[in-house]
Amino acid sequence: MKKELLAAGVVISSCMFSLEAKAASFTGLNVFGDSLVDSGNLFNLTEALLSPFGLPALPPSPPYDQRNSNGPIWIDNVGQSLGLSPTLATELVINPTTTPPPTQGINFAFAGALSSDVHILDDDFPFLADFFPGFQDQIEAFTALSAALPVDPNALNVVWVGGNDYNEAFLPTAALGGLSLDELPNFVTDNIIDGLTQLSSLGAKEFLVLNLPDIGAAPFADFLGNLLQQDVSTPLNQLTFAHNELLSAKLDVFGQSRPDVNIISLDINSLFADILASPGEFGLTNTTDSCLINFQPGFLFDGVCDQPDEFFFWDDTHPTTAAYEIISDFALAALDDDVPATSVPESSSVAALLTMGLMGSGTLLAKRRSGKQR
Repeated sequence: MKKELLAAGVVISSCMFSLEAKAASFTGLNVFGDSLVDSGNLFNLTEALLSPFGLPALPPSPPYDQRNSNGPIWIDNVGQSLGLSPTLATELVINPTTTPPPTQGINFAFAGALSSDVHILDDDFPFLADFFPGFQDQIEAFTALSAALPVDPNALNVVWVGGNDYNEAFLPTAALGGLSLDELPNFVTDNIIDGLTQLSSLGAKEFLVLNLPDIGAAPFADFLGNLLQQDVSTPLNQLTFAHNELLSAKLDVFGQSRPDVNIISLDINSLFADILASPGEFGLTNTTDSCLINFQPGFLFDGVCDQPDEFFFWDDTHPTTAAYEIISDFALAALDDDVPATSVPESSSVAALLTMGLMGSGTLLAKRRSGKQR
């Protein structure tokens, strides 16, 4: 799959914005990362591979919605608000003759992606490496396609990756490529900066880069802890902290070296911390359990909760579509922090963000790293 793909050649208190003005400035949306930004690539690929054998695609839809949630994820909402509908990269491979040219960008993100192109499972299942592209593979695919499709300097390039690197590091089969856990954050953040460097060298100018929430707060950390009979949440959160500190510092250096490039760094970690601390402010009641009852890795579960919109987690690692709405509103506020205020969004989640900002929660989210900081 990788080879075919390559060949297919904000400050919270200023949440008032004009989406129309911003939509006019971005003419494309390119997306890179893992399941938190995969709008259907895993589903498309597994449907193509498994349906001939009478097997369902993954994630199982319903109750999933062809992405790792029960409805649209945050990047879908952002694209809709900006008037952009990026083409799924898998469509270019699976349906090359019927897929229209990707004039509004491409979503390369793939569920399960690491910041590199290597999975710890590759040694045991080498064929998997040919089907599940990591972040570096996605960058290489973009590079290959740039030879045929001019890079749009006005396209927004979204990067959110890294969580799988840390979660997989605690699996019993983890090898880490010879790295220690302490070395992993530097490796992961270097991979992200390398990807940004390649994209900018091709002509990409606008970036939205997200840091990581405290991974140890997700239900998957409890699963790992029970599996290993040890505390996993604390070291996962320590890795998250190191990752975010390194990423912030490296983005500063990267931005200073490229004054013609705009990088908006979205502090998702602070947003998640606010949600977990005061879920009621965001319309949520459960921030600890998966909405999918007795969820186990491999998409195994016993049923669906009665009120998904009140849950933060859909499964053991991914937010519900209700939680994703909070993230998308948050991202849109960051993207529009320099646009004159003309209207106030009616979304209750944006109102909650504004409330949290006025309470002094310390969630200052958008830093423009092209010589200015907000």
